[in-house]
Amino acid sequence: MKSLISIIVLSIILTNCGFKPIYSSKSSNFEIIEITNNNENKNSFTIEKIVMSLSNKDASKKVKLELDYKHSITTILKDSKGDPSKKKLIISVNLKVRNEIDNILANKSFIEEFSYNVQSDKFSMSQYEDSITTNLNNKISNDIIFLLGTIK
Repeated sequence: MKSLISIIVLSIILTNCGFKPIYSSKSSNFEIIEITNNNENKNSFTIEKIVMSLSNKDASKKVKLELDYKHSITTILKDSKGDPSKKKLIISVNLKVRNEIDNILANKSFIEEFSYNVQSDKFSMSQYEDSITTNLNNKISNDIIFLLGTIK
């Protein structure tokens, strides 16, 4: 009985601790009025969608973004037969941030890479590469959101 009462009291105290979500469009200080996507593909649209989800219509900072997305997979190690045994996936995004009158506020490149061993099963290998790509896209999206939040 004492543990039940202590759990109830503890939950009441913790609900009033002032928790606010970090990534919320209500708390963001920027509005994206235009995005130009130079290399339109599934992955660049994913980054675009994540960044746009935090655009705040009531923000005083209005920005235009220009994304240049590049995705490459290179072989870094081969076995004795000449088949690839280790690969590296590299994603780079060049971002230009402009204000409403097209003055450049920031020009930054985001590069993420991941090395992995090649698997014999092609289907699981494809799923693994998709998973890596998704994780790297999320990391780059978070870096872009942080940059947009810190621009003066």
